[in-house]
Amino acid sequence: MVKKIILIYHVETLPSRYFECMKKHILAASVLLLSVALAKPQISPQRIIVNPVPTDLYVNVWLDKGGNTPSYYPGENIHIYTRVNQDAYVYLFNIDADGQIDMILPNRYDNGDNFVPANTTKVFPDRNDPFEYEIAAPYGLNKVLAVASKEPLDLRNLARFRDEDDYFATITIRGDMNFARKLSIIIQPLPQKNWVSDTARYNVRY
Repeated sequence: MVKKIILIYHVETLPSRYFECMKKHILAASVLLLSVALAKPQISPQRIIVNPVPTDLYVNVWLDKGGNTPSYYPGENIHIYTRVNQDAYVYLFNIDADGQIDMILPNRYDNGDNFVPANTTKVFPDRNDPFEYEIAAPYGLNKVLAVASKEPLDLRNLARFRDEDDYFATITIRGDMNFARKLSIIIQPLPQKNWVSDTARYNVRY
């Protein structure tokens, strides 16, 4: 009983600034835990994968037709543009309406080179490429995801060239959300400010 009385006595006589200080420490710890949780790549149905941490690295991806979601028709050619404000490795993926995913960049036409210098715009395909990127079914919404990183990403468990004659790597999973989860695992070890993403959308119509 004596120990309990002494303990109560000390708590009751502690100055109010002690409790204010404790509140600040608890709040700071809570904010830190929240920041750590939010630092993980976020999966979004609209943008596939998003870095929740502000970064001075930017990447933009857009198409050769204007509008938020332009329409293309089977047999029509499409050009995809991407630009970074800092030296970065850029990865481009197309996710079609059925969840099939193609890795546009890097590819063997570019000799696997996906390094894009700062303030440089890259078009796929460019005028020197020996191919065109032609629209085909399935019909519906397609998404083009651009991921820029200050260091190369190891995508061997995500995308593979099946043989030496393949110019484009095959993505080993289907569906944008499954793809986003797998990609987030690959990206998460990077320093938080070293990567960023952007998404463009287009419709394939009848």
